[in-house]
Amino acid sequence: MSRPRLGTAYFGNRFPGHAHRDLVVISQTCDYVVHTVSETDLHFHKAVLERIFNESRRVGLEVWADPWGLAGVFGGESFSKFLVDHPDLWARYSDGRPAPAACLNAPAFRDYVKEWIGVAADFGAQVILWDEPHQAFAWTLEWEGVYSCACSRCRDLFREETGEDLPPRLTPDAMDFRRRTVKRFLEEVTSYARSKGLRNALCLYAFEGYRAYEDIWNDLAALPDLDIFGCDPYWRWTLGRQDPSSYVRHFADKLLASAPPGRGTQVWIQAMRIPSGAEGEVGRAILAAAEAGVTHIGAWSFDGGALLDPVLSERPDRVWTETSRAFAALRGK
Repeated sequence: MSRPRLGTAYFGNRFPGHAHRDLVVISQTCDYVVHTVSETDLHFHKAVLERIFNESRRVGLEVWADPWGLAGVFGGESFSKFLVDHPDLWARYSDGRPAPAACLNAPAFRDYVKEWIGVAADFGAQVILWDEPHQAFAWTLEWEGVYSCACSRCRDLFREETGEDLPPRLTPDAMDFRRRTVKRFLEEVTSYARSKGLRNALCLYAFEGYRAYEDIWNDLAALPDLDIFGCDPYWRWTLGRQDPSSYVRHFADKLLASAPPGRGTQVWIQAMRIPSGAEGEVGRAILAAAEAGVTHIGAWSFDGGALLDPVLSERPDRVWTETSRAFAALRGK
């Protein structure tokens, strides 16, 4: 069995010299690097990001781009100017309240995502990581039957498809419509990325036990233009204490069972928000993913999450040391 390809997420720094030093370190144990490309980057950092993408390839790394926090639809600690500029494109909960994300059925939002894809391709990206795509969602509202999106455009589309009005509370028909919306959106943007010569990777929340989400999981695993199907089993972000090895292995096996034959699979390892003394969990989780047989392992993120308060480890340098040690062992170094 061939070893998995190994990578890490790199974000926040926009100084080319500093990035060069970090990328050299990353290239010692990784095969690819994921660069986040936020709306802030689109407005202010295009020139420097292109340099950082080129430097990544120069040191031998495959370059992935992540639409970080784009319009509130993808994962990422980033604010959205798109939502400020386009209040008419916000999603709506079924009780009429605005939801802090773009409506996936809005043609203007899909055009914006395609614009983002074009920028990433121009930078020199080789893979797009569609990071935790989702409609606006809140568990407290979901249990009450309040869901999104139920804006006027979605109501019109539901009526066109079913001949009925979109219900005010979540029903099986509304769940099916939500699933179709996510699937059609990702079909369109992954197809467009493929037309630009890019490969597509998808990361879903590592979550189970809710039938509506299981249906979405299975739909998205089968997207025709998807190359790598993945999830992020972050064992310390769950309710209750989870053993990192068994938790990661469980979701790795789930990915392998869900992905069509020949499709890559990816597990994202929690290399952030790790308390002091628990750094060894990272290595055990990486080994569990490798033993399961996934094709790609990613560490989120470089340097133990040292950049961001929400994901800061207590000893981030040791988290990265553990991550790189485990990666080096898999590469036989």
